[in-house]
Amino acid sequence: MLHGYKNEIMIALAALVLAGSMMFRASNQAQLESRSSSVESLAGKIEDISILQKLWKKNKSIPQGMKTIQNSLVASKVKKFKVDKKKAHIVLEELTAKELNSITGKSLASMAVQITELSIVRNDKSYRLELKCKW
Repeated sequence: MLHGYKNEIMIALAALVLAGSMMFRASNQAQLESRSSSVESLAGKIEDISILQKLWKKNKSIPQGMKTIQNSLVASKVKKFKVDKKKAHIVLEELTAKELNSITGKSLASMAVQITELSIVRNDKSYRLELKCKW
């Protein structure tokens, strides 16, 4: 009974194999594109890290720059100011808007530091700044 449809069955089977191979190729191509985009973003991050490491090795004045932030404020506003060789943890309270902008906008923005934690809380007219950074 099926001998009469032998050619049609072979054509249907070939079409099925062709459709399966096309779907397989499309799925592999989508995976390849997603992997290549993730590799490109990872390469960009690695490049950024290497640039920062070069800056940090050359620039030995970052801890001194952190100390200038402490020296520019009244001692009563500095709650915690801990600067190690490669890290800093700073807690400042009762800051005015001008002082906060000066610290974050001018001082920190001009230093090659990586901010790991930044918290700014507003209390009426004053601000509380908590900052953790490394270099």
